[in-house]
Amino acid sequence: MRMIALTSVFLVTACLAVAQEPNTAHPTVSSVLDGMKSATWTERQKAFGEATELAVSGKQTPRDADQLRLGIIQLLIKENNGGLKEPDNETQQGSPTTTASTESSANESYGEGYGEDKSEYYASLIDFVAGLNDERAIPALLGAASTGGMATRAVARFGKKALDPTLAQVKSPDSHLASGALFVILEMLKMRTVSDPDSHLRIKNSLRSALASPEYRVREDAMTPIEYLDDREEFVPMLQDIAEHDPYKSPYNLGSKGSGEDSQYVVRRGARLLLRKIANHEQPAVDRGVSR
Repeated sequence: MRMIALTSVFLVTACLAVAQEPNTAHPTVSSVLDGMKSATWTERQKAFGEATELAVSGKQTPRDADQLRLGIIQLLIKENNGGLKEPDNETQQGSPTTTASTESSANESYGEGYGEDKSEYYASLIDFVAGLNDERAIPALLGAASTGGMATRAVARFGKKALDPTLAQVKSPDSHLASGALFVILEMLKMRTVSDPDSHLRIKNSLRSALASPEYRVREDAMTPIEYLDDREEFVPMLQDIAEHDPYKSPYNLGSKGSGEDSQYVVRRGARLLLRKIANHEQPAVDRGVSR
């Protein structure tokens, strides 16, 4: 009887000790996927870190590994669409302006007003998705294309597979998205990942449309890809018209020597520069990379 009592005390003590130990269980695929859907960006960031650790460990089933990849791609889409500009869960309640600010946030530039933690997280997320080399990530990477080279090069590497969504995004009413797609076209031409005549014709038609955009930023960004076209002379008449008549007048740019009103027409100035390069048969400043 004494032995039974001692055994019972030992079991109760052991159970209490286990209950008091900190939870050291490793995150599961399911919990990580749920975390990446959190309304709080810090929770999404934490879940992303756990997801990358799980992904590189190679210990998942093929199905779980694929679910992780898709979850991370979906996370980038959420952050592209303004997720990092949404107030965290705990600050949302009782705020009458939350809906309005969230609705307008998706069109803002991610390069503006970001803290270092958010910027590093967003850059790491783009970098990871770019490294997946997964066609399903093309829309997510296109949504991040205005952030720079990691995303644009990743999309451009898919070549013709990425052409349709890229050309469609050039038509976006959001100038950041349209410009991002133009940067992708630039990389496609530099890397020569799209080289067939039909695709080049579609690219040129898309660039002509962008040069006629009501958004000055899109008109300006459409000029750089033209520099990499073998038949860029076709654009001379349109560029001449822009060089003389483009209406956008920058309220800030006065030129390096303060040369007056004319220097404020930045799109006109860009067109004149490109016309000069075409007339002088100048090659693009950056090496065109992959050969045909």
